[in-house]
Amino acid sequence: MSKTLDEFLDQTLQEDFKNLNNAHRSMVNVVRRVKTAGDEGNLEALQQALARYGELLDRQQELMQGLQEKLPSFNLQSYLQEAFNRGFMDALAAESLAVEAEYPVYEVLPFKVRVLPEKEMVTIDDRVYRNLRPGVLAGHLKRSIDRLNAASFDTQRFLQSLATAYDTEMAKQIAKTKIDVSEQEVLLKDVYNTLTPMSRQRRDYPAQLFAFDLHRVLKSGQMNAPDGRRLWLGNVRNNRQALVVLDAQGQLQRLGVMKFYREG
Repeated sequence: MSKTLDEFLDQTLQEDFKNLNNAHRSMVNVVRRVKTAGDEGNLEALQQALARYGELLDRQQELMQGLQEKLPSFNLQSYLQEAFNRGFMDALAAESLAVEAEYPVYEVLPFKVRVLPEKEMVTIDDRVYRNLRPGVLAGHLKRSIDRLNAASFDTQRFLQSLATAYDTEMAKQIAKTKIDVSEQEVLLKDVYNTLTPMSRQRRDYPAQLFAFDLHRVLKSGQMNAPDGRRLWLGNVRNNRQALVVLDAQGQLQRLGVMKFYREG
């Protein structure tokens, strides 16, 4: 029995696909013969072509039934539980995509992929995706990320929004501690929550996309906000408070705190 979906489709069902394709091509040719006989008024040729078409219909039905009987022999749930992970990780590596993974959840920034064996599907940011060949899924993610990278991104506008949210969090800290200290570190997740105070905003702008925008800032090398303050990003001891962010070189980092400061 095939262990992977690729083996099942490309080996176990290969001959069935080939035979079905050949039957289809033969039917296309017979349809041409039917049309030609009708156009030319050759009733004998038309009768022969229709008889051949009927034979091919029976053959096609037989092939289709054979395929339908074989499909349940592949245990898709077991495949997703036991064999999907390795193939998917290899496919991501082939596409040069960095991933933070702990099966069944994968962070391929800015997308979160979740495997749901019991439902025989995967989700990408909670959207159902049923193309389950690892290479196809990895290729889809690569194209989606390439489109995001190619899209325009206003680094200064994002830095301004980030600085405003940072100042809001600093004001909250000062109000809470009664200590007025500037340029203190604040949690990135708190800044993200300030940027997206409503649940609908968080759905439209998930934390992974926020992390991806931080990556685009790092990649641009433009770290100074419009008011001249410079962005600094740092690690945090508690990984639960961190976001997975790609650095300027595309390597995964766990970053949890940030601040804006004035140089000099």
